[in-house]
Amino acid sequence: MEKVYQYIDENLNRFIEELFVLLRQPSISARWEGVEECSRLLVGMMEKIGIKPRILPMGGKRNPPLVYGEILNPEARRTLLIYGHFDVQPPEPLEAWDSPPFEPTIRNGRIYGRGSADNKGQFFAHFKAIEAVLKTIGRMPINVKFLLDPEEEVGSPSLNGFCKANKDIFAADMALNSDGPMDTSGRPRLSFGNRGVLYVEVNARGANTDLHSGNFGGPIPNPAWRLVEFLSTLRNPDGTVAIEGFYDNIVPPTPKEREMMARIPFDEKKFMEKYGLKKFTPPEDVSFMEKLMFRPTLNIAGFTSGYGGPGSKTVLPCRATLKMDMRVVVNQDPEDIYQKFLRHVRKHGFDDLEVMMLNIYHPSRTSVDHPLAPKFTEAIRRGFQQEPVLVPSGGGSFPGAAIRNILDIPILSIPYGNHDENNHAPNENLVIDCFKNGIRTTAALFFELAE
Repeated sequence: MEKVYQYIDENLNRFIEELFVLLRQPSISARWEGVEECSRLLVGMMEKIGIKPRILPMGGKRNPPLVYGEILNPEARRTLLIYGHFDVQPPEPLEAWDSPPFEPTIRNGRIYGRGSADNKGQFFAHFKAIEAVLKTIGRMPINVKFLLDPEEEVGSPSLNGFCKANKDIFAADMALNSDGPMDTSGRPRLSFGNRGVLYVEVNARGANTDLHSGNFGGPIPNPAWRLVEFLSTLRNPDGTVAIEGFYDNIVPPTPKEREMMARIPFDEKKFMEKYGLKKFTPPEDVSFMEKLMFRPTLNIAGFTSGYGGPGSKTVLPCRATLKMDMRVVVNQDPEDIYQKFLRHVRKHGFDDLEVMMLNIYHPSRTSVDHPLAPKFTEAIRRGFQQEPVLVPSGGGSFPGAAIRNILDIPILSIPYGNHDENNHAPNENLVIDCFKNGIRTTAALFFELAE
């Protein structure tokens, strides 16, 4: 590893310059801007390193280009599948960026640009780890495959079906995902799973146009009030979700998972002060970490109706829109939760509302007792020279279930992004030391898994 790490140190500036080429290429899946061009750019980059790439069209109207890559050693005993995504969030609002989002720049030891941390910089670290091993050792100690998703930022709508139809291509012993931020303590973390998500939109309609609230208010129904009345049916007085069957099948944390949660660095007082909070949501006898990792949620993500600008406007709106996301945990099915949501709508007499399911991710979990997990832990120690924070499950969502449940490959996550990476926001950034230590960690993992 000394030779590998020396190569990484000596070539780090070039690695960053090459990452800049990737960051300059927009790949905004929400409006299908530059995604196909980015897939072709990745193919060239992978070929240059020694990874054998293929663009695999995923079908459908857009026929999104999944980028697959492999580097095989006939004598290797194990195969690692690496998941990443090369699509990015829209950069708006542009005026909030200190430098243009697709013109990457370095300030104070950080790479600024859209995709720097989410997710181009993080999966690019895996590319450079392979290069470092090949240039110093001559061959890979394990087989490595890449699944680079072109649609993660819009819910990966094509991925589940494509994985079901192409299981053999992605066959592996373990899978790795590097996405999201490290622990807020600054320590790297190893996560064994993630919650799933169900995202819905609910629309209420009144008249066929906005009206004067004085001339028409009273006899004309207000769709905003209709949604408020609907929302009041969704929660019990104790804060629990009132949808029948919402909590069915959830699995409590095991003793080892509780032990892991207890060791996660968390200063409740500082957290409250940072976010201006006075208390957490009930129930009070359930810890912060358990609520975040093992409990489902019902969240109002947005409520839009009428006028919200400066000053006053006496308007009776003709439409109201509600956006909601429901985080689901292992053993729950977001499609089943959606059917229960629809039954709740009908049961309480809100058939007039228009309900749409926008996207879903299934939850995923790999056992904290998996025999290869200690190898991931040791790779983090070697790469970051710190003890990792072990997390039974992340609170967010990503398409890990496509790998864990459909491909039947245990998947673990090692985020290489700094905790203040600003993903999905202006001034997204990746600390250069995190990028370098990520390359070191991936290289160490190759050798750990080969043993």
